[in-house]
Amino acid sequence: MGGNRLRGRRAFGFGVLVGLLLTAAAVEAPYVNWRSVAPPIDADQLLVRQDAKGDGRFGAPRSGRRSHRGIDLVAPLDSPVRAIRSGTVTRVGTHRGLGRFVELSHRRDLTSLYAHLATTTVTQGQRVTQGQAIGTVGKTGNARHPWISAHLHLEVTRRGEVIDPATVGLRVLASTAATEQEAHGRGGD
Repeated sequence: MGGNRLRGRRAFGFGVLVGLLLTAAAVEAPYVNWRSVAPPIDADQLLVRQDAKGDGRFGAPRSGRRSHRGIDLVAPLDSPVRAIRSGTVTRVGTHRGLGRFVELSHRRDLTSLYAHLATTTVTQGQRVTQGQAIGTVGKTGNARHPWISAHLHLEVTRRGEVIDPATVGLRVLASTAATEQEAHGRGGD
């Protein structure tokens, strides 16, 4: 009988200890955003660019039998561009086609690249949090043409392979957005 009482006390003590540890962990744990990704731009709806110069959908045909490696999200010039996930800045630079860009490395072998930026606000090696501003929307690289809508070009790779950003939880509106110029019957200035 004494052995059962001792086992009961040990089990109770173990349960109390586990409960205390779980409580302490919950108090110490930072807020966790359970969404897959945060929107990279401040918009009620993420609209894919569709203008006189092309289609911004992932996989859309490009010259030279290439396909579009990301998505082009319509956004006002100089509006904030945000990290879709927490990570580390691996590259900040300028490229002929991408223009000014930022690349982030995330957990689970993911990287995200944000291009055609007007400005960047991060440096290589810097840690960023999900939703943190990393730059502003611009028209750099091959987005300089007046008929191309201001937009953010977003690429996501998993283990070095380009993937559709929608596959990591980015909610992009299925239809495409017409520019204000096209809505008024003009192709650009």
